[in-house]
Amino acid sequence: MIQYKILIVEDEGQDVQRLRHILEPENYEMIIVGTGGQALTLLEQQKPDLVILDILLPDIDGFEVCRRIKQMRQFAAVPVLFFSVVRAIDERLLGLELGAADFLSKSADDRELLVRVRNLLQTKKTIDDIVKQSFTDVLTDMYNRRYFQFRLDDEFRRGAQYRSYFSCAIIDVDHFKAINDQYGHLAGDRVLKNVAQVLRTSVRESDILCRYGGDEFGWLLPETDIEGAYAAAERVRRAVRAGECTAGGETVTISCGVSAFSPATAVIDDLLGQADNALYRAKEAGRDQTRVFSVKGG
Repeated sequence: MIQYKILIVEDEGQDVQRLRHILEPENYEMIIVGTGGQALTLLEQQKPDLVILDILLPDIDGFEVCRRIKQMRQFAAVPVLFFSVVRAIDERLLGLELGAADFLSKSADDRELLVRVRNLLQTKKTIDDIVKQSFTDVLTDMYNRRYFQFRLDDEFRRGAQYRSYFSCAIIDVDHFKAINDQYGHLAGDRVLKNVAQVLRTSVRESDILCRYGGDEFGWLLPETDIEGAYAAAERVRRAVRAGECTAGGETVTISCGVSAFSPATAVIDDLLGQADNALYRAKEAGRDQTRVFSVKGG
């Protein structure tokens, strides 16, 4: 059974207790915060399936919280349910114009709230299933390159706006063409699936992995500088070597190229080109290693 995660943004204790009373029997996981700032901070970490949002909050109002949520494309499909003391039709219209999925007065019946929550979560699940199909690589069950580019665009925009940092890496399976030529494409497919599984279990939940193309994997590391990305890439590389990724009895290895966003990074292609340049140097130096991009090379 799916356990949905609901972020509740409410600073009134009585209303929090009411929401708990209504939603707890449904076995939803509830994350409760009292300010808009806390809600925005927790979004990336918690990845809720639904946000229940009051308008009147101690810091920024619920309208502004909703607007910011809907500006982040990775949360575009997360429904926002305004649950507030509605005083005028203009407030309801404003909330809906900002992207809220629904608007309910706190004077509403408990059963109505529960039905609306159930409906919103079911719609979210349907959308998630469709998105997963369009953004998933069939062979490895990873995200595909389209989704990687989608998330990379978001991180690039956020980095430029808030001067935050992130890194990206391109991972390549060493001697993959030789594996295909010698053992056949089915063996090559098994290698890619095994490597993908090791990668999935070796990275953080907040990281984004994809099959970038052929035998290459893309890796996005939010809030990670170049030193942290290098250490993470080395950990992953060692995990692949120590795992059960073999072809014809021979251990399969990977090479990694790492680059990091900086204010001087003009366009996204620069960042990808730098990671690709570092990967080329790792291959040129003998494979089964990690290199980071440097303007001096090496």
